[in-house]
Amino acid sequence: MTSKQQGSALQATIVVVLSLVFVLTVAEIGIRLAEKAGLYPTMFRLLGNASPPLDEKTGPGMYYQHPYTAYAIKPGYTRGDQERINSLGFRGEDFALEKPDDVYRIAAIGGSTTFAVYLAWDKSYPYLLQKELRRRFGTDKIEVMNAGLTGSTTAESLHRLQSQIIPIDPDMVIIYHAFNDLLPRMFDNYSDDYYHFRRSDPNNPPGLTRFYLYRLFLRIFSPAAFHENNNLMNQVWKTKNFPSTDTARSRNFLESSNHAFKSNIQMMAVLLKGLDIDVVLASFAIKNDIYHWTEHLPAYLWEVGIVENNKAIREVADELDLPLVPFADTPFVQASITRFKVKLFADSIHMAPEGNQLKAEIFADTIAPIIASDLGMPTPEPSIYYQQMQALQTGSPAEVTEVADKL
Repeated sequence: MTSKQQGSALQATIVVVLSLVFVLTVAEIGIRLAEKAGLYPTMFRLLGNASPPLDEKTGPGMYYQHPYTAYAIKPGYTRGDQERINSLGFRGEDFALEKPDDVYRIAAIGGSTTFAVYLAWDKSYPYLLQKELRRRFGTDKIEVMNAGLTGSTTAESLHRLQSQIIPIDPDMVIIYHAFNDLLPRMFDNYSDDYYHFRRSDPNNPPGLTRFYLYRLFLRIFSPAAFHENNNLMNQVWKTKNFPSTDTARSRNFLESSNHAFKSNIQMMAVLLKGLDIDVVLASFAIKNDIYHWTEHLPAYLWEVGIVENNKAIREVADELDLPLVPFADTPFVQASITRFKVKLFADSIHMAPEGNQLKAEIFADTIAPIIASDLGMPTPEPSIYYQQMQALQTGSPAEVTEVADKL
């Protein structure tokens, strides 16, 4: 190709790129003008606001800056049938701040695996646990609050106990944490208070999330990946401390420990027990032969970290004499094949809707006897999975086979 031809090709490329930028700019301006004119309200309810303010507790956008927990969910936020945040900032239906005398109230805290990111609000395990407990006890006087906060660590949950959980007067708190506390261990300048990892920034969402065209693209071609303020990492991680290579991340991880994770679990449990609130811990389930939802943590460290944190969870349960939901030991393969007929995991840690139904049943097996004792009621029949896990731990091979056949 001659110099003249190369110059012509370059000019043509520049013209095409500039034309594309011009068309996209005009389209973006047109969409924003349509919003200001009040056109297509249904579309804009689905797309949300291109620049939702994070420093306001109300208004567009799902999250807001919080002085103690970095970020929180805006009360009253909704998005079609997918999302419903009640007036107190919990995912799900509204409930009275002052608990009625005849109601047994449970708060389920954790990260995205409790919140049930990418699933509709009524497909989360806390919502399904409420249905399961009401069915077993034959009453609608049991409430389960979904107090999950996507991306949160035990540090955020510890602070949220005082600002958001204890004020609703729960009778029981379920703690389901493990994965998010692995992330701070990859960052440089590790500190047990996660100062090196967490930041609180009131700036609007960065980059492409500011543009309606990008949001429209996500909504059409990747609806599972779309929700307002989608990428919290850019607002609440101190990315300047985040190594650029897996080697450096792995070194940081292996040179740190899960001391902060265990300490935060202990402090939550001690605080709640001191207020005469039942505390239930749960081991954390991971499925390693399926897609890991984030590539920031090197793949081989997922299992290493979850095993370490599950060990810490079991130690705290033993030390403080707390009930433990053995969720990591659930017979997922048998349940998937024999009952649900579909996959139970959406990725390596998040459950599909059927997986959350199973999760609700497994959690109910541990929780129901505590509720029965507190309310002076008979303990309802446990699930078949409870019987199987008991048989696996204490039964003979024949008993194990008999229970497995029931599935």
